[in-house]
Parts: sequence; structure tokens; C-alpha cells
Amino acid sequence: MNGFERFEFAANDLSHAVFCTGSEGDPPLLVMPEIAGFSPGLLLFIERLVKARFRIYVPWLFGGLGKRAPVRNALRLCISREFGNLRAGVSAPITIWLRALAAHISEQNGGVNVGAIGMCLTGAFAIPLVIDPKVTAAVAAQPSVPLSFLFLTMGRGGSSTRSALNIGDADIAKARERLESGQAHLFALRCRADRICPHEKIERLQREFPIGMTVREYGDVDARNGVGERPHATFTKEYRLVADAPPDHHSREAFADLLAFFNRHLRPA
Repeated sequence: MNGFERFEFAANDLSHAVFCTGSEGDPPLLVMPEIAGFSPGLLLFIERLVKARFRIYVPWLFGGLGKRAPVRNALRLCISREFGNLRAGVSAPITIWLRALAAHISEQNGGVNVGAIGMCLTGAFAIPLVIDPKVTAAVAAQPSVPLSFLFLTMGRGGSSTRSALNIGDADIAKARERLESGQAHLFALRCRADRICPHEKIERLQREFPIGMTVREYGDVDARNGVGERPHATFTKEYRLVADAPPDHHSREAFADLLAFFNRHLRPA
């Protein structure tokens, strides 16, 4: 973890370490890890964001440092009340802690607006984060919880689960108010071939947030990545698998759209 500052942050009876990197004065981004945890792919993603002149804050919520452990992390979080047991329709207690962290990040950076990125397991956490007045731009990247194992393995069934989100209705309504007022902006994205984050989750977001949200889906429904799998982790694994990808590769398009979104909403005109 060279190049990172570390501090402990406590709120709502929860406490986690937070790692920070990047230059002071650059717009701050709260980056929430995906199910793989604090993985090498996440570290490379953070590197790219710092090069694009953002100051990055990453809470250490689960897993080891610098290692991928998606299965072990998933098993642990399924029984974690802090993460709401990964249940549909429930905003986990950790989302309240994350909102408090976003407010703290703003305060530490002179009261500026903050961006947030949720991915996979934490993808839908972007929704309760935009409730905080200082979070004006949030990204829901391939939100996947709750996961439909039947659809993942067989491509059918589990229709209600495919559209479900691990966020409560009250938080959705509060987020909708901020988006409709123009005080916050949401960007939701996925790969079209992804079965971990089905299209139905994006459709659900479009129904809930008809105003203030941008949606992008990338690639072809039959696409496979460099190791023959359906693409999913757009900013981490998918980007890392193709070192010299052209600008029209789904991972490069998504990253360019991400930077454009944050530059538009976080940098002074």
C-alpha cells in the first residue's frame, strides 16, 4: 500500500480503515470496492483515477490488501448484518457509515462536492450516497446484489431477483428527490453480456430514476473477455485483461465515460 495515507473513520457504531491517495486540491472520489475486495485490479483503477487528477478515498470494508478473494468475501458478507446480509430491498447499515464518510471527505477537502463509485456488490450503494448533500455525482457500476444464481448459470428464471436491489425503498425515494432537483447526478453502467448484473437491474434503475440518471451498456450480448468469460468488472478485471485495448473496447469506453461524468459534475466550470 505504498503511496497511500491511512486513517480510521468511525460513525454509526461502525469503524473501518480508509486509504487515501492523490493530490490535495483535486476533486475527491469515494471508491467502494467490488466483491473481489482490495484487489490488484482495484489498485490499478485507483492509479488511473489519480493520473486523471482525482483524489481517491477507498474504505477497507472486507478482504485482504492487494489480493482477490471474491468467493470468500461473498460467503462472509452473506452473513454480515453490517451489509444487510446482502438482502433485497434493504439498505445495509454500512451505507449510513459511507454517507458519513462522504461528508467527512468533503469537510477534509474544504467543503467541496464529492463523487462516489460503487461496483458489483457495492454498485447500488451509489443510490443512498447521493442522499448526502455533498455527493453530487455517483456511479453505479454493474450493480449485482441480490444475485440470481439461476440466471447466472442457465440464463433463465429468477426474474424478480434480476431486477431487485440491495437498497430500501425509503433511500430510493430520497435519492430520487435529489436527482429530480438537479442537485445530484447518477451514472449506471454494465456490459450487455453480463449475467452477474442483468439488464433488468438497469431497467429498474431507469424506472426509479427517470430524471438525473445517465445509463450506458457496452459491448455485445454474446461477448466474452480475454479469458473466455462474460465481461463484468468493467473498471478493474476487464480493463486489466487487455493491456493494449483500442479506445472502442468496452473497458476503455466505460472509463472515458466515467471521467467525462466526473469532470462535468465535480470540476468548477
